[in-house]
Amino acid sequence: MAISVKEAVKAAKDALLELYADDPPKDMALEEIERRQEEGKDLWLVTLGFYRRKAVVTQAANQIGSLFNPALAQIEHRVYKMLSIDAQTGTFVKMDIRQVQ
Repeated sequence: MAISVKEAVKAAKDALLELYADDPPKDMALEEIERRQEEGKDLWLVTLGFYRRKAVVTQAANQIGSLFNPALAQIEHRVYKMLSIDAQTGTFVKMDIRQVQ
């Protein structure tokens, strides 16, 4: 029997908290959830957004660059992770970075 969407979200949150025990996520929120078949597995794909204490730098910004691309100068510590949860067992499968456009 498959796990419910609520159980999938709980499993994803538990896995994230365990993986980031050294830098606990702040203001964690459910952003997206989808059920999908991938490589023959039935998965819940759970996207969680949260703030991190540690800086997450994706590209270095400089004074001149910030004039032309202010988004780079205002990098926030909010990150989005997509966690794959096995829809049959509720076990954590993998975690990916979710790029927001």
